[in-house]
Amino acid sequence: MVWYYRDGDQENGPVSKAELQALIKSKKVGAQTLVRSVEMNDWVPLIDAVRGTTAPSRTTPPPPPPPDRAPEMKFEAADTPVDDDFGELAMEETDPAPEEVQSKDMAVAGAGGASSTVVCSQCGRSFPQDQVIAYDDQMICAACKPMFVQKLKEGVGLPAIQNYAGFWIRFVAKFIDYAALGLVQWAIMAALSAIIMPNLLQSSDPSQITGVFALIGISALISLTMQVFYYTFFLGRWGATVGKMACRLKVVTPEGGKITYMRAFGRFFAEWISGIILYVGYIMAGFDDEKRALHDRICSTRVVKKA
Repeated sequence: MVWYYRDGDQENGPVSKAELQALIKSKKVGAQTLVRSVEMNDWVPLIDAVRGTTAPSRTTPPPPPPPDRAPEMKFEAADTPVDDDFGELAMEETDPAPEEVQSKDMAVAGAGGASSTVVCSQCGRSFPQDQVIAYDDQMICAACKPMFVQKLKEGVGLPAIQNYAGFWIRFVAKFIDYAALGLVQWAIMAALSAIIMPNLLQSSDPSQITGVFALIGISALISLTMQVFYYTFFLGRWGATVGKMACRLKVVTPEGGKITYMRAFGRFFAEWISGIILYVGYIMAGFDDEKRALHDRICSTRVVKKA
């Protein structure tokens, strides 16, 4: 979602959610800073945008809610997942002091009074839009809210802000890897050929042609073994091959964690699929929101830029 914010009388933006969170972290944007998204017509304080409420009128009191309307769901301070990079946001309406906003765009959906129904991403049931909360692209009903918040507190499925590596920087890293592997493989095969080929060429026995094919097979086996070891060891140990290290890239899990040796092993063979379909699997990284290639989707990995 794209956001705009005001600094005095000056309107700033557009900025992404990640950029807005960075402004919150640097204290350039506070709880009372006026903001609006592309879907909003009016400016509201950031704390109200986080809760999905609109700013109350300065001249007339807000009308009472209809008696048949379910109570509006709010995140109390004790239920709000706290990110280490952000301060706590006071969610009590009676506390006027501005606080740093730490919530990741969690708000009440349908604050404008929309009557359409949405499906809860946790239980799968349908609810009126004004009776659910929105967290990124997920809709959460009142019954599922406590468990969902607890998962966020425990870090289960908590989205992280990642600086994903684009197609071209990954292309450069892959080129460096191919060059490094090719050089080592050439040196090994040159030494092996220098030992075996003279004997084969000097022999007049037609059956020696079998030795030539054997040499080709050994070459292919050595090449495959080196590639498997190279990608599995480097990605499992450091999260980056030589090429990615040179470009300051790293392969991580969706949460930003280190991948295992087993996932690194599987990712190597998943890259074959990206290659055999005319490299379309690699090209997908240029069009994906998280810059994922096909093998990233298969193995649930991301390639990010190191800070």
